[in-house]
Amino acid sequence: MSVCALMSPMLLLAGQAPAGQAPALAPSFQAAALAVLPLALGSAVSPLVLVAQILTVTRSGSGLRAGWWYVLGSAVVVALWIGLALVVGHALPQAPAGPDPESAALRLVLALVLLGLGLRLLGAAPSPALDHQDNGLQDGQATRRHPLRRAFGLGLVTMASNLTSLVLVFPAVHDLGRDRLPGLQEALLVGLVALFTLLPSLTPPLLLLLSGAGGRRQLERLNGWTQAHQPQISGGLCLAFGLLLAISGLLSL
Repeated sequence: MSVCALMSPMLLLAGQAPAGQAPALAPSFQAAALAVLPLALGSAVSPLVLVAQILTVTRSGSGLRAGWWYVLGSAVVVALWIGLALVVGHALPQAPAGPDPESAALRLVLALVLLGLGLRLLGAAPSPALDHQDNGLQDGQATRRHPLRRAFGLGLVTMASNLTSLVLVFPAVHDLGRDRLPGLQEALLVGLVALFTLLPSLTPPLLLLLSGAGGRRQLERLNGWTQAHQPQISGGLCLAFGLLLAISGLLSL
């Protein structure tokens, strides 16, 4: 994908263009897809959501069923966040073909959030490893009595605290809302963003369902590696996409 395709604003003017300025045409489906894809890919990297889901599905008892409830909790947060971004995007006018201060301001603010979060994560002390006996995610008798309810709540909490993904999802869906694409095309791209964002919670139960005991061993190895490198993964992702949003915001001015 060319850098220009990503950096160019996707926002278009809904009503009359200013005097002497031609209104911008709506982008093609392919152009909108290429512009949103990098942010969607970034939203798919979430060590916190992945680790919590691996621990959920590899527990004895209703692990796999609890995993699907975890996915449902995560999906509720993603749906609400995407709905908010779409409402905001549709409420704003399409942007002109030239500079777009509204898009630039949104991207620059979110870039500052990601850069600050990335620096904080990279400078943080390593967190103690989670395990199946005492990891802060299990709650004794409450876990045994209500494993599905607890998994749903855990999915809600981990996705809601997943700032890296949510900060990337908002500008992507916000821009799609302002693109004024036909309904089906918009729905397909919004669904693509949602799917990528949910991949960290979807992958463990799918792998366990398809691979059985072998998948469980792979998940446990992945869990150990992810926990050991969680600050570096999250911090590096925040810095990389923070710089990307900052550059795209500056180019929109």
